[in-house]
Amino acid sequence: MAPVIEIFPVPPLQCNCSIVGDSESKDALVVDPGGDVDHIVSRLKFHGLSCKRILITHGHLDHIIGATELKKLTGAVILMNQNDLSLYERVKEQCRDFRVPPPLEPLLPPDDFLADGDVVQWAPDLTVKCLHCPGHTPGSMSYYFEQHKLVCPGDTLFSGSVGRTSWAGIPSLQGTSDPNQIIGSIKTKLLTLDGDVRVISGHGPDTTIADERACNRFVR
Repeated sequence: MAPVIEIFPVPPLQCNCSIVGDSESKDALVVDPGGDVDHIVSRLKFHGLSCKRILITHGHLDHIIGATELKKLTGAVILMNQNDLSLYERVKEQCRDFRVPPPLEPLLPPDDFLADGDVVQWAPDLTVKCLHCPGHTPGSMSYYFEQHKLVCPGDTLFSGSVGRTSWAGIPSLQGTSDPNQIIGSIKTKLLTLDGDVRVISGHGPDTTIADERACNRFVR
């Protein structure tokens, strides 16, 4: 049976939230539940899915704010890279700098940390490979669903562009990005994937690895 894959933007900054589910076991995971958790849960219920894992690509506020509420509603575990824990814990400062209302309650801590090369089994016959891609943030992760030819790189790689690394006027993010590092991560971790792999970026339209190899002027 075909997998369940649904992507939609969520507030406060239109982060792409991804639901990836197994139509047989009904197990699912959610990547970057930035907000509008009621909608995320309604889509899980629509597909008859049970969210077991929440994957965070990086610790910026628009990718993490909904994770605690989603965990409370589903019992799913929150997983991310440890190098972004300080960003995760400074969510209120980030909200202040971006003029976004802070979460009403403190975020629950991650349940576990993921490292480069980790393989997470999220359904009986399905796995996701974790690729550490620092640059946009120290702990930026890309999640590669090899069986589905799909990768979720967060804000590391966009259609025709790359993630932001300059944070003038944003005190909470000063010194957390590296422009050379992000290019290296993209070239060595993402552009080496098969060309037909679909890329679901953290914001904006999807693309493919082949298109980014050919047309992305930042990494050509």
